[in-house]
Amino acid sequence: MTAQINWLGWIGAWLLMAVLPITVSLTPWISEPLRYVLMEAFHIFCHQIPERSPHVNGVQLAVCDRCYGILIGLCSGPLMALFYWKWIARHARMMIIVSIVPLVIDWGFGIVGVLSNTPESRFVTGFLFGIVAGGLVAHGMSFRKHEQ
Repeated sequence: MTAQINWLGWIGAWLLMAVLPITVSLTPWISEPLRYVLMEAFHIFCHQIPERSPHVNGVQLAVCDRCYGILIGLCSGPLMALFYWKWIARHARMMIIVSIVPLVIDWGFGIVGVLSNTPESRFVTGFLFGIVAGGLVAHGMSFRKHEQ
């Protein structure tokens, strides 16, 4: 069996995931009514605490630092899937577990007061999880096995 890439699936996965970070980044450049709609739409997925959210020109983006990292990672993940698809296919479960561990440590240490997480740590741990998740989604949408 060999694997062959389905380019339409890969491009679809990448476009689907690229729309998300672009959309949440629009808040500083759209009208107040549209900003309200966008913030409400993403509030379903993210707490949007102002102190934990990125701002551009004093305007809060539609997600927090960690969610923004996840969305940027999701957008980057299809590139990982393109170059490392064989490795991803063999190690998918381990990749998810390993990508969740830094998230849990960063969040958990903040909750118990051992370490205070920072915007950077939240973004980086979110990014690590997002790139793995994006790679797995893109892999699932773009690679199929063929009998030879």
